[in-house]
Amino acid sequence: MLINTVRLRKTSASRMLFFKYQRPDNLAFSMLRNGEIYFASVDELNDASECRPRFVFRGSEELWQRLAHYILFEACLSSDYFRPDRMDAISGILNISNRVGTSLKKAAGNKDIGIEKLNSLFIAALEEHLADEKQDFSRGFVTHLVRNYIQAVLPRAVKEDKFIASFSLNATNPTMWGHYSAAERGFLVVYDSPDESIHVHSPINLLHGSRPSKNMEGCTEIGTYRDEHLGLEQVDYGRRPPKVNAFHRLIHKFSYSEEEDHYDVPLLIAGDAAEKKEALVGLVKYSDWRYEKEVRAFFPAYNSVLPDGRVLQVDLANMLGVVFGPRMSNEDKARAVLCCHLLVESRDQGAVDRKEMMFFQARQTIDRFDFDILPVGALDKHYLSGHLPVKPVSKLDPEDVKRFQSVARSIAESGSKRPAGNQKGEQGGGGQPATRSESI
Repeated sequence: MLINTVRLRKTSASRMLFFKYQRPDNLAFSMLRNGEIYFASVDELNDASECRPRFVFRGSEELWQRLAHYILFEACLSSDYFRPDRMDAISGILNISNRVGTSLKKAAGNKDIGIEKLNSLFIAALEEHLADEKQDFSRGFVTHLVRNYIQAVLPRAVKEDKFIASFSLNATNPTMWGHYSAAERGFLVVYDSPDESIHVHSPINLLHGSRPSKNMEGCTEIGTYRDEHLGLEQVDYGRRPPKVNAFHRLIHKFSYSEEEDHYDVPLLIAGDAAEKKEALVGLVKYSDWRYEKEVRAFFPAYNSVLPDGRVLQVDLANMLGVVFGPRMSNEDKARAVLCCHLLVESRDQGAVDRKEMMFFQARQTIDRFDFDILPVGALDKHYLSGHLPVKPVSKLDPEDVKRFQSVARSIAESGSKRPAGNQKGEQGGGGQPATRSESI
């Protein structure tokens, strides 16, 4: 998992609030009932430019030589002409890979070579050195295979799977409520964290991670686990995708001798490839998305994971409560409350300190496109037919009332810091929760 050290704005010295906008549909209520979040693949996200890096090549002569060998070998294998009984023909082509790589390094120098420019450079170097070889294969056919491979296959070879759970630091943005909560008919799940992370759980060992070894003091073990604390990383907004040195995506795919593997050559030559902004892939979006104030958690996996495996449970300690949308129906509010009740009952069976869940109401303000956040009440332990398990704010202890009002204020103020680019003098967001409360 990639780590970004951007600090997130907290609502207090010990708490950071973050939010998940939800539509009032069966899937959203089911996720709330089970305390789940879904990690979407890049193709499932609503921005076609998601996780799109700017691939470049920049490295040592040895890396260019290994790249030439890799491309020539893979391109030849893509054709039936180079079937197993004609592998000697491939050997003849691979004999020139070092010379092709040297020519590529000479042409590239110490500049970044975009992946879109690689084809013309590679074909020029290939044709130069193929002319020196006397083989029984068509040189034009080989260049055709290489050209097709670089255009169609290589971009997929450098692509990296990422699975993302998205949250917002803004609970009072009208555009967000419109886009992601069915025009204010949905709700907001409120999460909090004392350490800028979210604790997730899988029923099976599926989460890649590391932790102190139980068997060897002072050592760290790496493996797959059921539980993990995932760092919340803040999205940056701009007009250019982050640069990625494509060599770092290919080094582990290059061919190595047994001796090279023994002496960790793949790890050593990685230092020959200049670091770019690999850690920012998935954390840079086009500037027009700035209003989302998005933070993300990444599924900790190093290979593809089927969608069903990417549904993880969130620890109850990270779940604070629910904000009802201004246009949410009473029936849907009741469903949300019941889902929270079922969630706590299923997780906190026999617990001495039962998990508290807070409920709030978002209400449109009169003179601004904004929202007040009003305390509603706390989840009650007792559920009776026709009676929702909610203890109204009016029946809470005075200290609890102050605490609910403080949280409501923090939720409202989450939108007070507007994205850059607003007109000078524009009013900040976040209505005043004051001392009022709301009932369901």
